[in-house]
Amino acid sequence: MQKTIAKPFTIKGIGLHSGRDFQAVISPAPCNTGIQFRRDDVRHCDYTRITPYNVSSTQLATTIDCGGLPISTIEHFSAAFYGLGIDNAFISVSGTEVPILDGSAKEIIECIENAGYKEQNESRKVLKVTSPVSIEYEGKTVEIEPSNNFEITFELDYPHPVIGKQVFTYVYNENTFHREIGIARTFGFKREVEALWSMGLAKGGSLDNAIVIDDEKGVLNEEGLRFSNEFVRHKILDMFGDLALIGYRLQGKIKASKSGHHVNNVFARALLEATNSYVIEEEKESKKIKNEKKESPAYNSFNGNIAVSAV
Repeated sequence: MQKTIAKPFTIKGIGLHSGRDFQAVISPAPCNTGIQFRRDDVRHCDYTRITPYNVSSTQLATTIDCGGLPISTIEHFSAAFYGLGIDNAFISVSGTEVPILDGSAKEIIECIENAGYKEQNESRKVLKVTSPVSIEYEGKTVEIEPSNNFEITFELDYPHPVIGKQVFTYVYNENTFHREIGIARTFGFKREVEALWSMGLAKGGSLDNAIVIDDEKGVLNEEGLRFSNEFVRHKILDMFGDLALIGYRLQGKIKASKSGHHVNNVFARALLEATNSYVIEEEKESKKIKNEKKESPAYNSFNGNIAVSAV
């Protein structure tokens, strides 16, 4: 059955891009609402349901368009909702960004767990993959094939000894998501962070909200890594957040190589549009329902050579 949170809660912290203080108020929502965001610093801004088609930017994070207004870095929030099985929620944000917190979904998950869950009286809808769908974009690939579960195998390959090549497979389970994926932090190289600062970007980025790697000293964070392969686990966290915008529970086996927010979004759109490659079912009764009409993209900045394959 669908779930929402049992009571409202508020999360406060700085934004990754501006370095300013923001807050997000998360509230229960009725059945079939999905996850909806709005800007509460602007009058008459309505809630907008997240979809792959209202993503307006994937530079450094996933940014959505809410009535012509941006809300950035939503992927850890959407990952936490999906990971804990929350189908419906309202998120009201005090400005252009949600708080980055510690660079993972840890605090969001803990707040959801403290607020509790409320089971609702309608079944979830599951997008069940029936034939493979894949994309290739600038040497980065994502593919999905039929499976009885939802799982992601991610391959990460950085030419740096601290990261190198990492491959990890996670089979989704609401009970393990927090400790296996949700606490994995975002990461970056010190030289890249300094370059972003010089361009007026990532002003809120620090050792408090990211793993920072120095070319000579390695990981600069005093606590070190939470996992030896925390980097690839965070990439899986980001993928959960970006694919949560599809709006259904997913059933299929994903294999991804070197993907990021941009390619994740291209894949989410490609999957939704490959209507002959999946069916939509109710989670418990497994009752097939007609594929719903997909909205046309309101924004599309994804030019380039994208190879899409659906069988």
